[in-house]
Amino acid sequence: MEARDHQEIDRRQRVILIHGLSGNRWVLGSLNRFLTRNDYRTTRWCYRSVGNSVMNHARRLKAFLEEEVGSTEPLHFVTHSMGGIILRAVLADMNWQRPGKLVMLAPPNHGSRVAAMASRGLHYLCPALSDISTAPDSLVHRLPVVDSLDTGVIAGTQDLLVHLESTYIANQADHVLVPCGHNRILRHPESLREILYFLKHGHFTEAAHRVVATASTRGVMV
Repeated sequence: MEARDHQEIDRRQRVILIHGLSGNRWVLGSLNRFLTRNDYRTTRWCYRSVGNSVMNHARRLKAFLEEEVGSTEPLHFVTHSMGGIILRAVLADMNWQRPGKLVMLAPPNHGSRVAAMASRGLHYLCPALSDISTAPDSLVHRLPVVDSLDTGVIAGTQDLLVHLESTYIANQADHVLVPCGHNRILRHPESLREILYFLKHGHFTEAAHRVVATASTRGVMV
């Protein structure tokens, strides 16, 4: 009986969860429990986000993912905020061919205005703020898109930290909005439902709230 149960668990598809700036494993708790209840095996990849740059975090995540490269089993990712930028930095430096999907929650793909303001006084304490700022030379503007994973983006309509136009990314398969703020998006019922649907189908539900995006003169989708 135990052997059969173990085989059942092993057949579950895996999802790696990555939190954002100032986050920890506990902020991923609701999402972790939700995906586990829906037959996914989850891993919470955590890091000390304050005091390091995005590239320093990316080096750690790359070392972790190098053990996962050889498998042909699907491996999915759900990232929150800066966690998505760290993953983009890693995959830009890896020949990642393993099948899977990526759901980015409130990602500052074109930078955060709040991070830009905060970086003026806190750069030395938290170099990552400069990496995710809206400054033209910030890291987010130099990273390529993730083309090895089907990517869906969920943005919050009440997000005061990452503005809507910053969440779009050129190769996204789908983009939807949920009525919540930056951190609530990790546990909002609509957000959880859309994450699960995307992991299964590669797009969000038909009923989800979408805003048609067009390219601005700065190359940002608005």
